[in-house]
Amino acid sequence: MSFDQWIDAHFPKLMGHVQLLPEVLEKDKQQAEFTLPPWDYIDRLATPERMILGQKYLVEFDTELNRIFDSYGVSPSLLLAIWGIETNFGKTPGTFPIGSALATLAFAGRARRRTYFTAQLRYYCSEIRPLQGEGRSIYGSWAGASGHMQFMPETYAKFGVSYRSTGPANIWASIPDALMSAANYLAAEGLHEDDYLIKKTDIETEVDYSWDGTNYAAEAIVWDERGLKIEGAKDGEKYFCVSPVGRHGPRILLGGQALALYKYNRSINYVLAVSKLATMIDGGHIDWSWDRTARPLGRSELTELQSVLTDLGYNAGASDGIIGPDTVRAVMQAQNGLGIEPDGYPDLELLARLKTLKD
Repeated sequence: MSFDQWIDAHFPKLMGHVQLLPEVLEKDKQQAEFTLPPWDYIDRLATPERMILGQKYLVEFDTELNRIFDSYGVSPSLLLAIWGIETNFGKTPGTFPIGSALATLAFAGRARRRTYFTAQLRYYCSEIRPLQGEGRSIYGSWAGASGHMQFMPETYAKFGVSYRSTGPANIWASIPDALMSAANYLAAEGLHEDDYLIKKTDIETEVDYSWDGTNYAAEAIVWDERGLKIEGAKDGEKYFCVSPVGRHGPRILLGGQALALYKYNRSINYVLAVSKLATMIDGGHIDWSWDRTARPLGRSELTELQSVLTDLGYNAGASDGIIGPDTVRAVMQAQNGLGIEPDGYPDLELLARLKTLKD
């Protein structure tokens, strides 16, 4: 079935209004040979230039930001950091017509994601397309996110709110609408104004690395049972640890606001970059110390590592170059066997030693 036939069968009202975008498919398949190290990712996004602009907008939108804070409990600096990182304060909202981008991914994107993009295309048809005007397109990312804060159509449908309550939220042209909609989203995901983004930038603890990650977010009393005493913890707030490069860098204790932010964008590096920029906008400073020689493995190296782990009797899951729970578990088991601190971080040292064992 051709693209046009598929559109005619499933979205006939889009016939003649969307087209297959090969560049979107390339980006969907594209995987960088080397994953960007967290220090590079964070430094590229949380920049002094964005801090300065964020502080400027903190003054310029003081009335709007404070009203939003009173309504949703989301701090001005956090909203400005998200805005700065998502679209550089509206300067880079994206260059792809989102209707065509979503249709392309729904028709020919990665198989396991087609259902998701088909649902997003339905939300686009019902919620966004009626707003864009005949013969006009809304532009955004190659994956179909758009607006100042880069909302997917479903997110817009569920959380878009108008600052002035005069009609549908215009997250593309109205900065207050975009900021308020993001705050509504974060509040719905459980953000509380008294919770922490970063509770502690680096902790010293003997707690096993296997407790890292959002899946193990818990209140302080639970962490106390695990062996980590959290000073000044708030009742009801959930905390979690992350170690982006394992033993080669800081172990960071994050709070409830970071947990809600992770639901906005499910990337720990994104959460850290936004948290750092928000801190900078507020006049604070964060300086994480990384061993910059411990670069992440590239996808082909990860695929090789997974294959070697499996050959040696560790269940690393599929050899696809994507780190999942099975791979992390297998890495920790292999590290234990080699006398390496089991942090679950796959590095070049581990790959080299395992290849030697296999040979």
